[in-house]
Amino acid sequence: MRNLLILVVLSIAVAAGGVELRATLKASEARAATAAKWSGDAAQFVAVGLTNRTLVIAMPDEADVVACDALIDRAATNPQIVGKIRAAGFASIQCGSRRKEL
Repeated sequence: MRNLLILVVLSIAVAAGGVELRATLKASEARAATAAKWSGDAAQFVAVGLTNRTLVIAMPDEADVVACDALIDRAATNPQIVGKIRAAGFASIQCGSRRKEL
């Protein structure tokens, strides 16, 4: 009887883990789609990371480190932009090699 109870509890845990994994995957795909929608001629947005929680910004002249630094600083200090990025499910933004947690 004890073995059966352990087996039932483990089965429930595996099922719950599968549901959580599926929800995480759907959220990850939604963040990737959001990043693609935000892309335009001035900048390309891509969701990266294990669960797509980092929003990467690629500008046509990405060799310009100063422009990336300015963009990240401007975005991170603007509450409206931070709110929209967080609402989309992103935890950080990155441009070039500069990354900022939100």
